[in-house]
Amino acid sequence: MRTPLAAAGRIFAQPGFAGLLGAAFALGVGFSFVSPFLSLWGTRELGLSPLAFGGFMTATTLSGIVVATTLARWSDTHLPRKTMLVVAGTGGVLGYVGYAFVRDPRGLLAIGCTLLALGTMSFSQLFAHVRERFGHAEIPGVPNRLLVSVVRVCFSLAWTAGPSVGAWMMVEHGFRGLFLGAAGLFLVYLLGVLRFVPSERRPPHMVTALREPVWRILTRGDVCAAFIAFMLIFAAHTLNMMNLPLALIGPLGASGRDVGIAFGVGPLVEVPLMIWFGVLAARGHQLGLIRLGAAVTVAYFVLLAFARAPWHVFVLQALHGMSFALISNVGIMFFQDLVPGQAGLATTVYTNASHLGNLVGFLAFGSLMQPLGHRGLFLTSAVLTAVTLVLVVRYRPHRPPPPHAPIEPQPPGPNFP
Repeated sequence: MRTPLAAAGRIFAQPGFAGLLGAAFALGVGFSFVSPFLSLWGTRELGLSPLAFGGFMTATTLSGIVVATTLARWSDTHLPRKTMLVVAGTGGVLGYVGYAFVRDPRGLLAIGCTLLALGTMSFSQLFAHVRERFGHAEIPGVPNRLLVSVVRVCFSLAWTAGPSVGAWMMVEHGFRGLFLGAAGLFLVYLLGVLRFVPSERRPPHMVTALREPVWRILTRGDVCAAFIAFMLIFAAHTLNMMNLPLALIGPLGASGRDVGIAFGVGPLVEVPLMIWFGVLAARGHQLGLIRLGAAVTVAYFVLLAFARAPWHVFVLQALHGMSFALISNVGIMFFQDLVPGQAGLATTVYTNASHLGNLVGFLAFGSLMQPLGHRGLFLTSAVLTAVTLVLVVRYRPHRPPPPHAPIEPQPPGPNFP
């Protein structure tokens, strides 16, 4: 790139790209609006026990995974991407309106397993559209897949503001106001899709793409290895997200303000690194960056286990930001390259790894906190990520057969040499 400003100008000159960024930001704020407060809503507002609420979240999470995976194939092979984005956005709007007014747990479970399960597709379908629409664009001086990173940065920026605004909305207007606010943000996202996403069939480079049966793709050795690796590292981060604030307030003697500082350091490091790592990933260094991300994450958790003061954590949170810049940004492009021409399915596999990892992290926290304590949970996160590191170091990409050759099924599991 000749200059960053010139490159930025070329990026934002792409038709519809600026509007799509606005839609992505609204979607990010919508997701971040409610996520930190769901446990309070379930236990205090609905009166569910922690066990019942855990079952509720497990059911809705698994439903989202099933719905997203089932419909992802249709989005790649039958329907225009815009149709799936509209379905997902509409599900999010109606689902959060339902959460605002329904109080019967069975009705809420039905809404979570249907409408909001559709809404969870928004993230994967949005990034599939960005990959198809802009991933092959020839922009002078700009790597052709950098635009995926730019959208991911915008989505991450939304998470820096969303929880604070959501907390204010909950205090001022209660949980009903919180969910109606999330529905409004999904509506903004939906309007952005209607305005800035063209209605068109699959691009030419996808029409001729190899169409493997979906079961064969999902059981391919390299896909399974990548899925397990990312699921474990997301589980480790989720476990740490619940453990770290308690460790700061408890053994480390920190204040609530210190907790805020600790969680503010990561995004400050993460956002600029996302752009840099995105440039490197677009130039073909994805696997090396994923391996670096896993190694950095192992070091982060091991060092957290030996932190003795809040300022130790502040410093280490820079590693947390670096880890997320690598795993959450480069990871999307990494999965999209696993299944060329089927961006919807590939991105859905990535998001499913995230969702299932979050679920594993929640369950691990509930079952291991009492016997292991805070330091034990940090080391547990380190062990989970160490397994990820082994998987990605030994990972070998799938090599497709030559044209017209029969496709031999590969056994599930890591595709090791």
